Amino acid sequence: NAMSGGGSSMSGSMSGAMGGPIGGPIPQQQQQQQTKPQQPNVFDPNAMLAKAAMSAASNAVKDSIGPANQSYFEDYENEPPLLEELGVNFPHIYSKSRAVLFPIGKHAKSLESGFIENDADLAGPLAFALGLGGELLLSGKLHFGYVYGFGMSGCAAMTLLLNLLNPNGAVSMWTVISILGYALLPVNLLAGINVLIRVHKLGVWGMVLAMLVICWCTLASTRLFERGCNMRAQRFLVAYPAALLYSAFVILTIF
Repeated sequence: NAMSGGGSSMSGSMSGAMGGPIGGPIPQQQQQQQTKPQQPNVFDPNAMLAKAAMSAASNAVKDSIGPANQSYFEDYENEPPLLEELGVNFPHIYSKSRAVLFPIGKHAKSLESGFIENDADLAGPLAFALGLGGELLLSGKLHFGYVYGFGMSGCAAMTLLLNLLNPNGAVSMWTVISILGYALLPVNLLAGINVLIRVHKLGVWGMVLAMLVICWCTLASTRLFERGCNMRAQRFLVAYPAALLYSAFVILTIF
């Protein structure tokens, strides 16, 4: 009995020293301690380099995501009006329309060359083209396709001609469309008269009125090209194709 007691006490001491009985399983608490990863030392240079690399990567991700998140927080109170963002400027439309209606007076001279060349406003020409098509529709003529066909082909040909004639540099096609479209305003007035009174039935007076509108449009567009593109020496060469273009619109209007 003493020997068995001594053996059991010896096996208990050995199991306590070894972490478990000889040949038996290791307790769960001790097993977790053995499998737990070893924490890096504070003064380990490899750990410091890895930590710096991780922080740099996280900062790069934040910088890449930052502008996308900032787009959701826009300042809506200081935004420009919608018409200004679309390029519709009513004071400019009024100034150019007044310069077309009074091409010889001070209104055309008040427009600066940079204002005409750089402000390629297309809202006015589009409105005048739609207005002309609507007035022709009131006269019983569905000629929207002819209006845009003559307009685009004439603007393309005039752009080519102006770039060949202009010694001061290239002329943008948007500038040409803007000037030719604004100078279409007298044709709109003629189309409005044609809704009430058939111009081609007026005989000689109708022909005189048509010629007056052609000269009016030609003079207005030539003055705008002269002021905007600095082409005073070439104004007669510019006036001839412009007169042909507006003659097509007047013929389309009265016949």
